[in-house]
Amino acid sequence: MMEGWRVLITGASSGIGREVALEFARKGAQLILAARRMDALRQVREQINTALPGAPDPLVVSCDVSDSKNVKKLVEISVRRFKGIDVLVNNAGIGVYGDTGLTALADFRAVMDVNFFGSVRCILEVLPYMKKEGRGLIVNVASVAAMYGVPFLGAYCASKAALVALSQSLRAELSGSGVSLMIVYPGYTQTEFFWKEKKVGRVRRPRGPYSSPVKVAKAIVKAVQCQKRNLVLSLEGKTLPLFQGILPLLIERVMERIAFQLRDGQEVSHV
Repeated sequence: MMEGWRVLITGASSGIGREVALEFARKGAQLILAARRMDALRQVREQINTALPGAPDPLVVSCDVSDSKNVKKLVEISVRRFKGIDVLVNNAGIGVYGDTGLTALADFRAVMDVNFFGSVRCILEVLPYMKKEGRGLIVNVASVAAMYGVPFLGAYCASKAALVALSQSLRAELSGSGVSLMIVYPGYTQTEFFWKEKKVGRVRRPRGPYSSPVKVAKAIVKAVQCQKRNLVLSLEGKTLPLFQGILPLLIERVMERIAFQLRDGQEVSHV
């Protein structure tokens, strides 16, 4: 169990973030739930209070992680209320789907500002408190798409790959500090994320199979309990590094085939 753990989750209003919040609540954690939509956050809090009447009442804070002042205020409120943060889950994210060559520079910047710099902002604000206490965990939710560039996800892949590289660097730097870092690599997950992402051009998404956000959340919380360093949540993600090493041209050909079929209007299974 995780009674008394102080867990800050960004992007907690829906999808993986909401389910991670519910799973931590079942373990007895004290939650700080952050997202831009306060009405949706209140619904998550109500869901937790209704389903788990014995769980601590979550603190909900409206926060846009692309705004440094918002993030600073979020962490200050959290620390003032709970005297520290034990776990930071960087989950907030947005996407652009479609032709990379047709994606506006402003859209690249928007995706990077939330998916990468949003996580950076949270880390920079939380890290001093964790270092002072000599303990803490940062969970960066990346993607299998960070392992290899997936067709029509250029901006998203770039943002998540940057987050992985940062995580690996920071993990080494934090060695011996008591603060650890876990990287999560989900595959395609059935959430509201796909409804909200901006579409560019006329291409289709793969038909799946898509993972359940509940299953992903349970795996994440279990990995936190087990102190895992990396969590890969799809068969494709687990086999991709192997094929990259021994059959790199095969991966290229598979990606080319997927790009052709999706552009041609055919739905295909993801890699």
